[in-house]
Amino acid sequence: MRTTPPAERFKPGTARGYRATHRPEVWGALIGAGGASAFMLVNGAALGSPWTWIVIVGWFCAIAFFVWAVLIRPRSFEQLEPPSKQASTIYLVSVAAMIVLIVGGARLLALFDRSELTVAWVVCVVGAHFVPFARAFGRAMFRVMGWGMLVIGIVGLAGGLASPAVAAVAGVAAGLWMFAVMVADAVGRPLVTGRRPDSTVPRAPR
Repeated sequence: MRTTPPAERFKPGTARGYRATHRPEVWGALIGAGGASAFMLVNGAALGSPWTWIVIVGWFCAIAFFVWAVLIRPRSFEQLEPPSKQASTIYLVSVAAMIVLIVGGARLLALFDRSELTVAWVVCVVGAHFVPFARAFGRAMFRVMGWGMLVIGIVGLAGGLASPAVAAVAGVAAGLWMFAVMVADAVGRPLVTGRRPDSTVPRAPR
C-alpha cells in the first residue's frame, strides 16, 4: 500500500477544515477546543446560578464560532514540514513538565489548604507549556495563547487569595481566550512566526 509523503499530504491550498482533519492545524484545534470547553464548563458550574447559565450560553457561542471558523469556513493552509528532532523533544519535555507541575502544585496547594486556587495554577501551567511550541513549530499562536493564559492564571492566583470565585472566573476566561486565539488563527492570516532556521520548505504564496 502506497504511503502518501508528508510533503504531499500537507501541501499548501484552500479547504474546509472538516475535509482537512489530517492536518495539525485542524486536529490540534479540536483537542484545544476540548480543553477550552473543560475550562469553561467545569469552572462555570463552580460559580453557581445565574453565572453557570451565562457561561453555558457563552460556551455555545464560542463553539459555534469555532466550528464555523475551523471546520466549515474555507481556509488557507501553508505547506507543512515534518517537525525536527528538537521540536519533538521540546514538545515531550513541555508536556511532561506540565503534568508534573500540575500534580505537584495541586498537592502543595492542598497541603496549605488552598485547593480553590488549583484551577488558576492549572491555567498558569497549561499556558506556560504552550510558549515553547511557538519556536519549536514556528507558530506564534502558541506564544499568544500561552502568555495570555499565563497572565489570566496569575491574576486568578492573586485574586483567588481574596475570593475563590476569582480563580474560577480565571478558568472560564482561560477557556474563552483559547477559543478566541484558535478562531483568530483560523479566520485571518495564520499567527505564524518566521521559518525555522533549518527549513527548506518554501512558504505558500499569499
